Amino acid sequence: MKLTPFGIVKDADPKAHRMRASDFSNDRYDGVELRSDRKQNPVVIMRSRQTDPLNWKVVYGFSQVFFRTFAEAVEFCNSRSFQLIKEQME
Repeated sequence: MKLTPFGIVKDADPKAHRMRASDFSNDRYDGVELRSDRKQNPVVIMRSRQTDPLNWKVVYGFSQVFFRTFAEAVEFCNSRSFQLIKEQME
């Protein structure tokens, strides 16, 4: 498995690069929602392509936290002030 840490590049502002959550999709997970932390580093909510008890995960920096529902993942992000990036919405 290849791990790609988020937020280690000096100019990692997701707004400046016009990143989308889908840019982080891979063979196991689909990127669903892109957010940013207080330092403008990317935070991605992802959904498993397989049926697992914990289908959702939030990836930020070197961390991954797993959840049963999208609502739980969003609540986790909100509790840590991870802001939704509006530019990804069409």
